[in-house]
Amino acid sequence: MGGFQGLMDASAPPLAGGADTPRVAQAVAEQAVQWWIALQDGADSPAHLAAWQRWRAADPEHEIAWQRIEAVTGQLADIPLPLAKAALAAPASVSRRRAVRLLTALVVVGGAAATVRQSSPWQSWLADESTATGERRTLQLPDGGSIVLNTRSAINVCFDAERRVVQLLRGEVLVQTAPDTRQRPFIVHTSSGTVRALGTRFTVRQQDDAVNVGVLQGAVELRPADAPSALRLLRAKEEGSFTRALAQPASRLDEGAGAWADGMLVVSHMRLDHFLAELGRHRPGHVACAPAIAHLQVSGAYPLDDTDAILAGLTSSLPVELQFFTRYWVRVRPRQRQR
Repeated sequence: MGGFQGLMDASAPPLAGGADTPRVAQAVAEQAVQWWIALQDGADSPAHLAAWQRWRAADPEHEIAWQRIEAVTGQLADIPLPLAKAALAAPASVSRRRAVRLLTALVVVGGAAATVRQSSPWQSWLADESTATGERRTLQLPDGGSIVLNTRSAINVCFDAERRVVQLLRGEVLVQTAPDTRQRPFIVHTSSGTVRALGTRFTVRQQDDAVNVGVLQGAVELRPADAPSALRLLRAKEEGSFTRALAQPASRLDEGAGAWADGMLVVSHMRLDHFLAELGRHRPGHVACAPAIAHLQVSGAYPLDDTDAILAGLTSSLPVELQFFTRYWVRVRPRQRQR
């Protein structure tokens, strides 16, 4: 179960469970998960069931771990792509590995399944579709439209008889809608409210405290969650942002908006610190900018598939140099004078 440490990284939230909730050793949690998977896979012979019961009775901690498995899997039963289904997938599948890691984490700390529903990082991890750092992916939607996921993005998709819904859990998407013979509305749900497409091509980016929307074609309607009557219409070549309480006035869309879907970062007179923050979304690790050069301007079109080359190119066009602490930790600083 080597993936456990990778799961409990800085992106994962503390799991639910009070201070007096007893922790279960990781090794015991792993054993409980493996027993549960074996039973789901049909290992229910008398000898196997007897061995499972002996394991449960061998130590009170074993029984605690098993009770948590039953509680968590029961609560997760109504979540899309439930863990039971994932655990029954092919042994080498990503779904199975994710199910094992999540179950183990929940058993160790006594986390409630409600944590999975309520926490954005956990929801993202269990999403229908997601991308890793530096990854982009294009998905075909059931109605003939398409959606492109940018780096570090996650979505759920729900099309039914009445509506077409994409839930943006994290990151950014570019949506191309298609005509619908049943006239179902197309809605992107975000933490700040909804974006309703009016026959269009548009981007939606989820940030910490707001959602940014850019319209490439057609129009969209922004509806803040806590002020549904405060609608804002964005037309082609406009962009805007909204929070749960307010939709900001529209402004002109940047020329390079949406270029990331084609693997390019296109900017014009962008501050260096802002440029590096944007580049950092597509690169593992951390990219820092020295305050003394943060104001420098960056313009151009940069292929996102080689962020090392982008950083190296900055040293040719700007009076800066790179300081590497590790492969994944780089600082852009003023160019030092040669002694």
